[in-house]
Amino acid sequence: MNISGSQKIKASRPQVFSALLNPSVLQESIPGCESAKVVDMAGGQQLKLKISPNIPGLKGPYVVFLQTSEVIAPSRVVMIAEPKSSMGAIRATCAVDLAEEANSTILSYNAHAEMEGKIASTPEIILKGAVKVALDQFFKNFEKQVSAIRA
Repeated sequence: MNISGSQKIKASRPQVFSALLNPSVLQESIPGCESAKVVDMAGGQQLKLKISPNIPGLKGPYVVFLQTSEVIAPSRVVMIAEPKSSMGAIRATCAVDLAEEANSTILSYNAHAEMEGKIASTPEIILKGAVKVALDQFFKNFEKQVSAIRA
């Protein structure tokens, strides 16, 4: 499954980049996120998220480890997550690119997810619809959080 899009955020590119890597901003922005903290893992530091999504059949809570790669401040970061549960597994990669535009930042994302197990049998149109709703809520919350940091 591939999902891409962009969002205009009324903040500078360095502010948006910093917020993308801030556990408390992400906790307040990700729908259903109960906690977010940086933990030391064998491969380096990762963000440990506890998420209870509001998606039928995927109630949770789930523990998701989010790692970053291709971190190029303040313009690009790639986020990788591989949550597993009794429903199956997902390997998701999301490349986020930031570009300045006047007094705003254009955040462009390109995400790819591969699914295994029961979750893979869910029709893609249903999953994409649920992800789109979650993304819309994330961006609304994220912009609110970024605005609060500047204030």
